Order: sequence, then structure tokens, then C-alpha cells
Amino acid sequence: MGRKGSGVEVRGNSIRVQFTFNGEVLRRTLSVEGKPLPPTAANLKYAHRLAAEIRERIRFGSFSLAEYFPADGDVGQPTTVGTQLDDWLAAQRLEVSTSAGYSSAIRFWKAAVCDRRGARLGDRPVRMLKHSDVLTALASRPTLSGKTVNNYVSVLRKAMELAVADKAIPTNPVSAVTRAKHQKPLPDPFSREEAESIVADMTAHYPAPIANYIEFKFFTGLRTSESFGLHWRDVDLAGKHLLVHRAIVRGVEKNNTKTNTARQVILNSRALAALKRQRKHTQMRDAHVFLDPRYGEPWLEERAFRRSYWEPTLRRLGMRYRPPYNTRHTYATMMLMAGMTPAFCAKQLGHSVEMFLRTYAKWIDGGQNALEMGRLEAALAPDGQQTQPGKVK
Repeated sequence: MGRKGSGVEVRGNSIRVQFTFNGEVLRRTLSVEGKPLPPTAANLKYAHRLAAEIRERIRFGSFSLAEYFPADGDVGQPTTVGTQLDDWLAAQRLEVSTSAGYSSAIRFWKAAVCDRRGARLGDRPVRMLKHSDVLTALASRPTLSGKTVNNYVSVLRKAMELAVADKAIPTNPVSAVTRAKHQKPLPDPFSREEAESIVADMTAHYPAPIANYIEFKFFTGLRTSESFGLHWRDVDLAGKHLLVHRAIVRGVEKNNTKTNTARQVILNSRALAALKRQRKHTQMRDAHVFLDPRYGEPWLEERAFRRSYWEPTLRRLGMRYRPPYNTRHTYATMMLMAGMTPAFCAKQLGHSVEMFLRTYAKWIDGGQNALEMGRLEAALAPDGQQTQPGKVK
């Protein structure tokens, strides 16, 4: 017999648990593959844990009779992984761009195959989700990048953390999934010559506001969303600076940047000249500095600019494709190659110094790398043929 009040009792060669659900005392015999669970010491220990878990879930209103005892049919439908993911997402306060990324992860988990029988992970009851189910689902998509895997796992982990907090499951089966290794690609900036060619080509082929915009981008390093959201009232031409504190992301204007930190950007002569030329086009028409000249409306997303202006320009110039975001990398490397301090550069771009150093370490030494390598080449040169440091013969 089980301990008094434990809800577990031995009946012949079987184990029965007892609990009160919806005001009714229920007794259920534990079984495996249709056969009663024998009352061994290990099985009794399991039965006591199960009975305690059932009482806890009844207490918190998350108990499903069908989840624990399928023979009872649809009395209390079990919470599935897919349902839990939807419930978790509905409980979040998210930016539009973040919500889109989370929704993509949820679609993956709902459709992912998690066992050899082809079962979908989204249909798996939360209580039955195993660590191996998650690994199998990820293995079914070997082409996913390490970064995408980590993003997807993060969403599932957080959804299961909510299930633990709600007492729907005792532990999080995703907590031990290790992060996938991935190498962040290096910035791929345009050279100063390439940047000048792009500005010149746009000046020759498109309305003036397009060339003004891309020159501004190359010489301020603003993110695309920040440049789309820039208002004239945030620009101080006399003081030669502007305030970045708003953005347009996926068609939605918001009064904060990606890092949720406003920053002041000092304007160099090229950025200042582009803004002064732009004044006559938009300052009296709209709050936004840059508008789509085809419709006189704010840019809502980058795709329209990329397809109509950016991609044709690079094709005409025979230039290797890089996205418009790389104008930001270009300005960062311009500043570094000019000998400006990393702390100042990071502040202009809205980075922490640590992140800036990690991202642009390759360019921080500026021309010093060539000088140092020149010294090595001088030492390696045969006698009588040594070159001066910084010059390779």
C-alpha cells in the first residue's frame, strides 16, 4: 500500500493513483502499453512523483486528464507545444520586427519532425516534450545557420520557461540544448572610391533626393531604419549635428532606435552638404528628411529603395553586391582609417565601445598594419636588398 494521503495505492500487481478533479474523486491504474505497471520500488517512487505532479497541476488549473490518461478521451485537452508557443507569444510585448522573427521560429517548431514516425513537434503535448525531440527537429533541417538555430531554440526555451512558471511542467526540456557554433561574418564595407562612384552614378541617373540620401548614408553611418525615420526637427544644420531617436521598421514608425538609446551624431562636411541640398525637396512638405521621390511619402521599408535604385546602380558600375546597410560599415572604416578614436566612432554609430572594437578590429590599426608588415619584409630581404619599413621591394 502507498503512504496514507499520498494518493498512491497498490492493488494486487498494479498501482493506482487517486486525486480530486473538478470536484470528483478519480482513481486511475497506471499502465505501460496497455499493461498495468507492476508495484516495484522504482515504479512506486515514480507513482508518488506523478501523483504529486497531478495535484500540483490541478491546483494551478493546468491539468489535462487526457494528457495523463489517454483512455479518458478528450476530457481536458492537453496543452501542445504549438499551443504553448502561441500562448507565450501572445503574452509578449514586442516590436514589429522582433515579433516577425519570433513568428518565424514558431512556424519552424510547429512543423518540425521530431521522431522517426514523422510526428510534428507542435502536436506533441508539452508534458511529453523531450530534449531529444528538440535535437531531432533541428537535425531535420541541417542547412539552418548556427545563428538561426540559436534564435529558434531561444524562442522555444522561453516558451517552455513560461510553462514551468505556470506549473504546467516541472522542468524545462530545452534548457540543456547547447548553443550552435557560428562565426559572425566580418563587415564588408565599400572603399572610399566605390562610395564616391555610387554617389556620382545616382546623381547622374536619379532624382536629386536619391543621391542626397545615399551620400548622407555613406557619411553618417545611420542605420536604414534611422535614416528613414529622421525628422527635420531633429536636424541642427547651424550646430552641425542631428539627434537620432526614432526609426521606421517594417512600415511602422517608432520613437526609439534599435538600441533604445538616443544619440547625437556630429555632421561632417559631406553629410551637411547632402542635408542642405535636401532641404528644398522635403523641409516644407513633410516632417521626414527623406521621402520616396516617386510618391512623396516616407520610406516604409528598404526593399523598394533597394530594387528601384540601389541594385541597378551596382549593376551599372559592375560592382560586387553588398546591401545598403554596408554604407554604415563604410563610414565606420572611413573614420578608423582617418585615425579617429574608437570611442568617438562607437558613439557616432550608437555602439558600445566593446561591440565596436569587436566588429571593426580589422580596421582599428589603420595603416599601421602595412607598416608593421613592411618591417618584417625588410628583415626577410636578402642582404643588400633590404627595403625601408613600410615599403616592400
